Amino acid sequence: MLHQPSIEISGNSGCTVRLLTHDQRIMVEKECALPSYIPRLQAQIRKQNDFRHALTNPAIIVPELYDEADNPGLYSARMEFLPYLNFIDFLGVCSVPALMQSIKAIEDFIDHNLRTDYQTVNTSALLKLDEISRNISGEPQKQEIDQLFGIKLRNRLTKKEINIPNGWCHGDFTLSNIVFSANGNCIGLFDFLDSYIDSPIMDLVKLRQDTHLHWSLAKSKKPFSHLRVCQGLRQLDIFTKSKLSALGISGKEYNILQSVNVLRILPYANDTTTLNFIQTSLKTLED
Repeated sequence: MLHQPSIEISGNSGCTVRLLTHDQRIMVEKECALPSYIPRLQAQIRKQNDFRHALTNPAIIVPELYDEADNPGLYSARMEFLPYLNFIDFLGVCSVPALMQSIKAIEDFIDHNLRTDYQTVNTSALLKLDEISRNISGEPQKQEIDQLFGIKLRNRLTKKEINIPNGWCHGDFTLSNIVFSANGNCIGLFDFLDSYIDSPIMDLVKLRQDTHLHWSLAKSKKPFSHLRVCQGLRQLDIFTKSKLSALGISGKEYNILQSVNVLRILPYANDTTTLNFIQTSLKTLED
């Protein structure tokens, strides 16, 4: 029989995430009763399933979907629980070989999703900036940030054409959505999302939101070994920066793509800490 949730964990603003037990098996349940968010969660589950069936590397694990319940006004999905470590716990204790193995798994994931054809992303990025501006209408503090950085970013996008390889894209490839086996021989991926640009390059940009700008670290509320975790993040960032360069993305192009990525947080920023992160990061990326 299905028992009551043993643990309720923080989830996206539009859904509740719980750990359940069934026949001595732990599973994750995502439930949403918000009409505007249900289609997004359903798309996320479909994308997760597509990735799971496409991957063949045993070092990359995507949770299996057990069942879905789609009732009027309520959608839920139950899936496999991955008993691995979050990035803070992993980086706090892992050996160098374990870290290198996990980096190799991340690189394999990126390479698996790459295609040989390219796309020009400037128009898509400019449309995304317009959408961000519309979504913060009537919020003076956010509009001030958008005007301060958004105008300069638009100018940069109109002056330099950015071409990146096509391919499958996780969509929210932050360290918050990656878990690690203790010995580093496999990683688990979850919380797939649609991306305004479909390319593994955008997954690397999203990853550097953590390894370069320390987004997930700043959001974490748990104690950790600052030195060890930051050393691990630096090694991950060395890899991510190098991989972007190997795929033809210059430092200036990265700064532009990352600036758009950071501005995407602005409509959802409801606290001073997040607004400060956005401003500090955008100043860093202007260099």
